[in-house]
Amino acid sequence: VEFTFDKNVMMELLAECRDLLLKLVEKHLTPKSLDRIRHVFNHYSDPELLTHLYDPQGTLWPNLRKICGGLNRMIEEGKL
Repeated sequence: VEFTFDKNVMMELLAECRDLLLKLVEKHLTPKSLDRIRHVFNHYSDPELLTHLYDPQGTLWPNLRKICGGLNRMIEEGKL
């Protein structure tokens, strides 16, 4: 199995990332920009989207492979 996930764990991790990011930028951004951050994280932590993204037969599977490939490359290059 190339990618597996627990929907609840993934949703919790994304919520933690959202909260950490908001703490880092809250004094530097407008409320509207903070709402945009919340909107993006809420979108990507949607359980239906996550289930579709991690479905090997789903149309989003190639996107997951590209995202993971890019992240792995950035780690190898020391950029992340």
